Amino acid sequence: MATTLKTVSSAEELIGKLQDLPSLPAVVMQVYQMADDPNVHAQQLAYEIGKDQGFTARLLRVANSAYYGMSRQVGTIEEAVVVLGMNTVKNLALIAATYPLFQRALIGYTPHVSGLWMHSMAVGLIAQTGTRVFDTPVRNEAFTAGLLHDVGKLVISSALPDWMGDLYDMVVHRRMPVHEAEKELFGFTHEEVGALLVERWKLPPRIAALIRAHHQSLATGDRACALIEYADYCANQLGYMMNPDAPPEPFDTRVLNVLGITIEESDQFLKRAEEVLRASQNLMSLK
Repeated sequence: MATTLKTVSSAEELIGKLQDLPSLPAVVMQVYQMADDPNVHAQQLAYEIGKDQGFTARLLRVANSAYYGMSRQVGTIEEAVVVLGMNTVKNLALIAATYPLFQRALIGYTPHVSGLWMHSMAVGLIAQTGTRVFDTPVRNEAFTAGLLHDVGKLVISSALPDWMGDLYDMVVHRRMPVHEAEKELFGFTHEEVGALLVERWKLPPRIAALIRAHHQSLATGDRACALIEYADYCANQLGYMMNPDAPPEPFDTRVLNVLGITIEESDQFLKRAEEVLRASQNLMSLK
C-alpha cells in the first residue's frame, strides 16, 4: 500500500489512489445492518455470521472473554446474541474483525505492534463507559467511533512510509500534536483519512462524522465528539498512548464544558475508566 506524497494533495485523493485499502469482512457489514433492524431475530443474525467459520470462531472467542462476565461459556452465535444482545454482538464483530488488522507497528506513530490496538480499544471502552455516565446521544456508536478513531493512521503509515521519519521527528522532537504535524506535512490528517475509510466500509455516517471531528469538539460544540476526544485523553492519561516517546497530546479542559462535566467529575470518571480497563485486559488481548 505505497504511493508518493507528490501525487497526493488531499485525504480524498489518497483514499482514491490506493488499490488495497484496509477492509473489513463482508460479514461485519451484514452484522451492522441486521443488528440495527428491529425485525431481525437472533437466529437470522447467527445464520449470516455462521457463513464465515473463521470469523465465527474469533467472535465467540471475544464473547467468552472474562470482560463480559458470563457464568458459562457460549458455544453458538445465536446463544451470544440472546445472552449479550444485538448491539453487544455488533461490537464483538468489530473487535474480531479489527484485531488482526490493527496488530502492526505503524512507522511514525507507534513502534509497538500492539500500540494502535491497545490505544484504540481503550478509547472505545472508555467512550462506551462514558455513555453510561454522561448524557450523550451516541450510546450505540460510541464504542465503534472510539475503536476506529485512529484508523486513518493505519492508512497513512502504510501509504506514505518515506515520510514517516519526518512525522516522527515533528511529533517527538519538535513536540507537535500528531494531527498538526500531519496537516503541516501532508495537508490532511488521520481524522480525515479515517472518516473517508469508514465511509468506504459503509458504516453509519455518524461514526465517520465523529472520527472526522474527534479533535475538534470545541469548534463543533458536539457533545458526542467531546466524548470521543475526552476518551482519547483518558486513555493517554492511563498509559494507553500509542507512542510513549511522544509528548502527551494536548487537552483543552474546555472540552469538559462541551461534555457538561466538571474537573472534579472528570477526576472521578478517570478512576472508573481505570477500573474498566483493568477489568478488560483479557478482552484487549483476546485471551
